[in-house]
Amino acid sequence: MDELKAVPPEPLARLPRRVNATDAEPRLRRFGAERFEPAWLSLWAVAIGREAATPLAWLLAAENLPRALLVAGELDLKPAEGDGAVALGGGQRPTISQFERWWLWERLARPRRWSLRVQPSTMRAVELPLWLGYSQGRPGYSQGREDYRQRRQTRLIVLSGLSGEALGALKPAVLAGLRDRLNAKPHVTSRQVRGDDPVPG
Repeated sequence: MDELKAVPPEPLARLPRRVNATDAEPRLRRFGAERFEPAWLSLWAVAIGREAATPLAWLLAAENLPRALLVAGELDLKPAEGDGAVALGGGQRPTISQFERWWLWERLARPRRWSLRVQPSTMRAVELPLWLGYSQGRPGYSQGREDYRQRRQTRLIVLSGLSGEALGALKPAVLAGLRDRLNAKPHVTSRQVRGDDPVPG
């Protein structure tokens, strides 16, 4: 029987931010971002290996992600410190069965790793560094009482703070985290993101 899901405690460790603002800005602008900001996303990490003491890779995931991220090697974790970046919760902890299903899909694509297993005892909460870019999307329309009012949708771009690559798979978790922040701060204004997902302005 799967263990009960639990909301992760305040993350105690972070993966290093290897992509700084100087490197992130031109990459985000190539995707059309007009403004950007650093962020941290809370995820759950589980080691992959033949035994827990010698992990060869890690799966990072949370409730709001459709699939897990695979990070090779050891996690170079640092203590979490206040740096002004947006802190986003990734959602509740996935069960070990969910991690095993994610790992099954990874193994199907990588037959040489078939002998490696999920190591449940290694599960821990970590924070993943991100860069969030926002671009003004195409005009859309919202229906009012008597007419259609034109509006613009904001498009979200998620960039890895580890490698600088675009991580579209993380958008569901990032949007959910932004919604949680928006709901916690009623005074914050919102803009419409493609898919009608509100983002703090």
